Amino acid sequence: MDKKQFEWKNIAILGFWLEWKSTLNFLLQNNFSFNKLTVLDMKDQPWLESTGVWVETWEHYLDHLSQYDVIFKSAGVPYSEELLPFKDKILTQIQFFFNNYKGKVIAVTASKGKSTMTSLIYTILKDAWFSTKLVWNIWNPVLDEINFKEEYDYVVCELSSYMLECLEKKNYISVLWNIFPEHMDWHGWFDHYVQAKLNILKGSEYNFVLAKTVQEYGLSDKYNNIETYGIWGISSWSDGQFVYNGEALFSTDDKLLIWEHNVQNISLAIAVALKLGVPIDVVHNTIKNFRGLPHRLELVWEFNWITFYDDAISTTPESTLEALKSFWKRVDTIFLGGTNRGYDFRKLIDMVQEYWIQNIVFFPPSWSIMAKFLQNFKGRLLYTDRMEDAVAFAFVNTEKGKICLLSTASPSYSVWKNFEEKGNLYKQAIYDIAESSLEK
Repeated sequence: MDKKQFEWKNIAILGFWLEWKSTLNFLLQNNFSFNKLTVLDMKDQPWLESTGVWVETWEHYLDHLSQYDVIFKSAGVPYSEELLPFKDKILTQIQFFFNNYKGKVIAVTASKGKSTMTSLIYTILKDAWFSTKLVWNIWNPVLDEINFKEEYDYVVCELSSYMLECLEKKNYISVLWNIFPEHMDWHGWFDHYVQAKLNILKGSEYNFVLAKTVQEYGLSDKYNNIETYGIWGISSWSDGQFVYNGEALFSTDDKLLIWEHNVQNISLAIAVALKLGVPIDVVHNTIKNFRGLPHRLELVWEFNWITFYDDAISTTPESTLEALKSFWKRVDTIFLGGTNRGYDFRKLIDMVQEYWIQNIVFFPPSWSIMAKFLQNFKGRLLYTDRMEDAVAFAFVNTEKGKICLLSTASPSYSVWKNFEEKGNLYKQAIYDIAESSLEK
């Protein structure tokens, strides 16, 4: 890593929360040379006064972008009208990583499911005794995780559409699963979102893509380095067996991950692992013991003949549709709603009624959009912004032998900090009410 790459340059750090603080700490701790370092933020940052870093805040914090040579932008900050004229100066953490890291990177993206895929690939490689580093889309920023002085066999990196928007990279393997409308408030148009996702395929030595996605976007005509997985893919399943290039490997029952979409995740992990020379017995053993990640169709508890599932990660109508398909017609209570991102909920609400779900909890503000699609609904409705009230409603009204499902089809930010907080509050409310019932 060349520490002189910013020598005599004016550097700005634009963003909020973890990422811009991470960028600042990285530049200061690694003794980069620069002429001037400035933080741009809407709010005052008095704690920076002792660091010697310049600060521009409040309504004029974007007024002097022309004076900077490099603008470090947090991935979640959209390209506003003020930023667009300076797009050539903008640098993100993930772009800096790809510019400076010389080892083998496995990059993973999907509209939903990328965290499970990323974690499963990482776990297989770790179990195969590779030196492997895991970098998430959320949680710790990449510059907090990567030591550029350390050599890894592989870095497994989860990428969001925000990160991929203008990313230029060269890497070893890229993985692309499903694409459906997500983050429309950020990208503006579905086509822009699709192009951001497809950007992951550029500059890769090998691409692993869901066969359905290859067909839908005509990718086989554009890339000659694609290996497919899932239904109709090279890595797939048939007659109760995982199959690779027509050869049966092991039973599809030999896994802890449930639901059909995870069979696709496993077929992908098998394809990547075999490409990297991992013995099939190591792959098999990892898949038999991999439990998945929290808040992803996670079984919380079965109490009083009601089964509670936490699918807090499902924040689009498409992902909640897949959750309902997984349970067929066993869901009797569903929790829906949250931040309004302009999604089309008609298919979801149609399925809710087709599956005879009798109890719906609506969270604001997207509840108003969903509710208008209910036609002659005869069940029970609760409108609330309190998880405790929602869970209490489910305990009273869910039919015995049926499922209560938290899968809101909307992001969490209107009511909770993130989907993790939403899921954890759901679990805690279940435990509290169940414990109270047992004490009576």
